[in-house]
Formats: sequence, structure tokens, C-alpha cells
Amino acid sequence: MSKKIVNWGVIGCAGIAKSSVIPGILNADNARLYAISSRGESKLEEFRKAFQPIKSYSSYEQLLEDPEIDAVYIPLPNGLHCEWTIKAAEKKKHILCEKPMGVNAKEVKAMKEAADKNGVLLMEAFAYRHSPLIQEVKCLVEEGSIGKPKFIESHFGYYYMNPENVRMNKNLSGGATYDVGCYNLNVIRHLAGSEPISVYAIGEIEEDSKVDISSCIMMEFEGGLKAVSYCAFNSRERSEYTIVGEKGIIHVPVMFNAQGDTKVIMTNDSGKQEITIHCPQNYMLEVEQFGRCILEGEEPLISYDDSLNNAKVIEEALSQIFK
Repeated sequence: MSKKIVNWGVIGCAGIAKSSVIPGILNADNARLYAISSRGESKLEEFRKAFQPIKSYSSYEQLLEDPEIDAVYIPLPNGLHCEWTIKAAEKKKHILCEKPMGVNAKEVKAMKEAADKNGVLLMEAFAYRHSPLIQEVKCLVEEGSIGKPKFIESHFGYYYMNPENVRMNKNLSGGATYDVGCYNLNVIRHLAGSEPISVYAIGEIEEDSKVDISSCIMMEFEGGLKAVSYCAFNSRERSEYTIVGEKGIIHVPVMFNAQGDTKVIMTNDSGKQEITIHCPQNYMLEVEQFGRCILEGEEPLISYDDSLNNAKVIEEALSQIFK
């Protein structure tokens, strides 16, 4: 592609689009917010006034028909990701799909097949993976700063039990594991550098909505590494992860998508060290990286295999929780 700017369309006026991804598009050096779409006129007007896109559409289909749009961002409820990714691919749009990409491995495969068939790129929107914070932590682990990793724990939870929210809608694939547990599983797999050989999961299912409002997922990897993910909708807010090695510990006590000065605390034979890492807005970094994939042929940071394998772990865990 000879152009230097990606024209973006946003399918759905979701909260994550408003707070994070659209600001990321507006601040990215290779992106233009070209169009937004919503089925609700009041929401569409709100976004129009706030972000001033070139065009706005009252249906997702109309946005996909616009030939000026190069890529779309899909922040729709989880249960709609597969449907609209395939529809976007069929209209030759590159797709940045909010996590989790699909609600199971079958969906992820279908989404990838549609993208390949139509010659477009597809990437799951795990913005935190674009941050210098996780990149520094990965380097510390790989260079042996704490010796061989033996245990990884990741926790992501908050209190949000609004029955009207899509996160609590079983038909739209709501639930804590899809919403925030997916972060835990992704960071654990990323730092482990391999896939779990066994998964054991327990969880709490909300009586009325029938979604999981918490889950605890235990995993074992080749070489003896163990890991635990805990996520919840019914706990005090907490977001952090820890890697315990034979010779030290790395603790990351910050939100996954923290911005500004963040810290990593490492304790090993040399003592305790607090490492400060400045993080730009991760969503801007994500948009810019996907833009380079479209414009320059760079490989998506979140690969298809990564998305597929994360979906497989989620699927296995939920099958045990809902058995």
C-alpha cells in the first residue's frame, strides 16, 4: 500500500472505543478517524460531537460499504465479534478486533479463514502487549534475571455487577473470564513462552445471569512451571501479576494498560530493585503497529496462533466451570 495513513472505521460506540481506542487512533501518527457507526442515534451523536469523524453511519453495514475505509475496529459485545469480523473481511477491510477475538477456537479459526480468503489482516486487540512495560518484563525473564520461572500468578478483578451491562449477558458471551480473565491467560502464556499441558478451572456462576462472575484457572507447563489466573466481577479492584523464579521474583503491581510512569519490582540475589518504565498510551501504540502491518508489511504483534491458543485455554476452562 503506497498511502501513509490508514482510514479507520469504528463499528459500535462502545465504552472502550470512547475511553481508549478512538483517542489512540486520533493520536497515532499513521491513522485517521474516518468513520464511526452506531445503531443508537443518541450514542452516535455523542461520539460525533466528541471525536468529529469525517463520516458517521447509523448502521454497521453502511460503514462497511464505504470504499475509503481501510481498517475497522470492532468493540462490539464478545458474542458479535465473529459475525462482524467475517462481514468486515468480506468487504475487504483490515480488522482490529477487541479481545477476546472469538468466544471459542472454532470462531477464531473462522475469522482467520475469512481474513485470509479476502486478503486482509486480522489482529486481536490486546493493547497491553504493545506497552514497553510487558516488553521489559519479558526481557527480564528471558535474560535469566530471576532464574528459571517456577510460578506465575495473574490477578484481574473489579466490582461490577450491573445486570443491564453486556458483561452480564449470557447470550452475548459475557462473564469475567472472557472480559478480564483473558488478560491473565494471555500474559501467563506470553511469559511462559509455551502452551499449558494441563488446565484445571473452578468458578462462580451468577444465579440470574448465568455468567461466570469469577474464575480461578490453574495451569501446568512443560518443565514444571505452574500458573494461576484469578479474575472477578465481584471483588475489590486489583490488577497485577508476579513471576517467581528459582533465584528471584518479578512483581508488576499496575493495571495492564497503565499509562505514564509505571514500575516493576524485582528481587534477586543482588537485592531489591524498582524499575521505572514510562508507558505511552498503549492503544495508540496498538493502532500504530497495526497500521504499519497494513502500510509496511510488518507482522501483527498478536499473532493468529497466539489468539487461537488463548481461545483454547478459555474454552477448556469454561467447559469445566459450566459442566
